[in-house]
Amino acid sequence: MKTTIRFFLILFAAVSLLAATAISQRPRVKPEQQKKHPCAGLTTQSEMNRCAQDEYKKVDAELNRVYQQVMSKLEPDHRERLKIAQRAWITFRDAHCDCEAFTFNGGSMQPLAYYSCLSATSKERITQLRQLMDAAGK
Repeated sequence: MKTTIRFFLILFAAVSLLAATAISQRPRVKPEQQKKHPCAGLTTQSEMNRCAQDEYKKVDAELNRVYQQVMSKLEPDHRERLKIAQRAWITFRDAHCDCEAFTFNGGSMQPLAYYSCLSATSKERITQLRQLMDAAGK
């Protein structure tokens, strides 16, 4: 019994030491270096919903700009394939975000969830398109 207790105390101490070491080795970011979310500090749901929608519009404009850049670098057959893929991706994105926001169906948070999902998913697509553009440029 004493051996079991001693084992668990040693195990607990070792895990605590490892956790403390990991936490202390994380890079520290000064508050002025932290990127503040553009919608931080808003207090009403309506403001948050509007901000999320505005943020999505900015991300969507960037997505369209990057898409046009990629299209300009591709051969005609590749452009046609990207056009098909992009249409399918838009259908997926919209359905996915509609499904994700459905958690809040009829609630005041539904638009926030929807537009936040659209933004996040579109940012991922921008990264994918940039990777395609880099690969096509080689």
